[in-house]
Amino acid sequence: MKKNLILLVLSLFFTQTALAETTIPWTKEGCESVKGVWVTTNSPTDDGCDATHCNGINFCMGPNNTNWWSALIWCKSIGRELTDLETACPNGLASSYTCANLKGKISNSGWTATPAPILRNNSGAKCPSSCNYRVTSGGINSEYRSETAMYAIKPLCK
Repeated sequence: MKKNLILLVLSLFFTQTALAETTIPWTKEGCESVKGVWVTTNSPTDDGCDATHCNGINFCMGPNNTNWWSALIWCKSIGRELTDLETACPNGLASSYTCANLKGKISNSGWTATPAPILRNNSGAKCPSSCNYRVTSGGINSEYRSETAMYAIKPLCK
């Protein structure tokens, strides 16, 4: 009985240790320490931008193409959260699915936490509850959460 109790306590300890989060410093170096890429968006004073569409904030883009679920977990594992669409692309949906904020800043797509009601890659068909928006260098699309390889989608953490 005593041996079983000790094993139970040890297994709980190691389980909690494995699930621990790492909070990185919110700096370029902190992002790079977890193999991420530091992304600084366009500022309102940059060419082609204004305060309505560009915010000049920083993101950490994960190192690997992932599905949406893995992107969510990766951001949480570094003490951050998956960005929402409005933070990544202010007024992007109102601007014909464009993203001036990230134009010329990323070479891959980045997942957002914002659910997408329409699958834009399929002629505007209704999307089941398993779609989210992904952002690219200048555009916004929606994708099934399970998608990984087709569009090279990476976590985009704020």
